[in-house]
Amino acid sequence: MLVSQNKKFLHVAVQTLLGCVAAALVTFACLRLEFNLATATCLLLSVIVLLALWGSLPSSAIVSLIAVASLDYYFSPPIFSFELSNPFDAIALASFVMASAVITTLTSRVRARTEQLALSSAKLEQQIAEHKQTQEFLQQTQELARVNRVMLMGEMTASIAHEVNQPLTGIISNAGTGLRYLAAEIPDVEEARRYLELIVRDGKRAAEVIGRIRALVRRVPERRNHLDLNESVLEVIALTQNELQRNPVDLQTNLASGLPLVPADRVQLQQVILNLIVNALDAMNEAGDRPRTLVVNSGTSDASELFVEVRDTGPGLDAANLDRLFRSFYTTKPEGMGMGLSISRLIVESHGGRLWATKNEPHGAVFRFTLPVQGVDADADV
Repeated sequence: MLVSQNKKFLHVAVQTLLGCVAAALVTFACLRLEFNLATATCLLLSVIVLLALWGSLPSSAIVSLIAVASLDYYFSPPIFSFELSNPFDAIALASFVMASAVITTLTSRVRARTEQLALSSAKLEQQIAEHKQTQEFLQQTQELARVNRVMLMGEMTASIAHEVNQPLTGIISNAGTGLRYLAAEIPDVEEARRYLELIVRDGKRAAEVIGRIRALVRRVPERRNHLDLNESVLEVIALTQNELQRNPVDLQTNLASGLPLVPADRVQLQQVILNLIVNALDAMNEAGDRPRTLVVNSGTSDASELFVEVRDTGPGLDAANLDRLFRSFYTTKPEGMGMGLSISRLIVESHGGRLWATKNEPHGAVFRFTLPVQGVDADADV
């Protein structure tokens, strides 16, 4: 504060000194050229105007007083005296004082207002730039989230084929059986109808699988409804069944019953769960001969919060890298993007929850996220 005041005082002093020098030079020039009072007054007033535009109010006021004294002493009869013999000269000097005071005051106000407008404009430009950066970041995050979903679904291709193949196989088998009942000498319509109903059931199941996959990979707007958390977990596990059997991995689910509905976007929530399960499966591929156990838990942290927990028996987590796990582009996979956990945390936090990781005992890692039961109004189902 004191340094700022000293700089301001020094700035005013320099401006005053330069103004006095300019007034002295103009006075000397007017004397040498034998200008009259009116001409000298106009030239000194010009100095005051220029100083007011560049300087400050105190410096302009000081130089104005010096200019009045110079006009009175050097140009107003009697010369070289501060006395005024002509009343018109007194009026001229008074007019000079008033004009310089008005010009100095108005110029000072205009300059101050201009500085305020420039500062406001700079702040507004900064806010606009920050807003644009925020919008670009959100757009990039949404695009990266979609790419991440596509990559995850690419890893689950075999599971997708398995999921769709089961209802299609049932449809073909039931259709053949139904045709045989209808082609018999005495068509059994009731049995044929029963198998047609099974075909409808399997067709709906296949449509649900395809719809679930499409929702996970396509660009969809955020939509929050009150969801059954366990149902979302089971739908994701269904997509990973083939991968679990191929590794193989012992899957254990401990899903608490009677959980309240949670306001969330189904696609985003399932993306988080799928991320955590795929990461756990990848980690356990490096576990060697150790038993591969994947445990998915759900429950209540407290009265207002639900949780989902994914435990694996992989190599575990390095304590030094726990804080880096959720940073963008940090990955321990040779072919990983390093965006899965970062995007997952953003999704969970946008829902008002938290996502973190801890060590599993005796081996592996634990990833847990929480979601508030209340706090985000869900959209009505359509």
